[in-house]
Amino acid sequence: LQRTPPWLTAEQSLEIEDFYAMAKELEQIFPWKQDVDHIVPLQGENVSGLHVPWNLQILPAHRNRQKSNSF
Repeated sequence: LQRTPPWLTAEQSLEIEDFYAMAKELEQIFPWKQDVDHIVPLQGENVSGLHVPWNLQILPAHRNRQKSNSF
């Protein structure tokens, strides 16, 4: 699934990488897995989000699974 827009800047791409790095760092602090979640799902039922920094958040993995593809 390719949802990263071609107009994303290099700085914004680095911001996305930072989310994944932060999730890994949080896993060293907390005893549960962390996921990078899309606030607006990439494959939602009524909406479709993009893989951009302002659509990302870090959630505990179990919360992300509860959320599933909902907005």
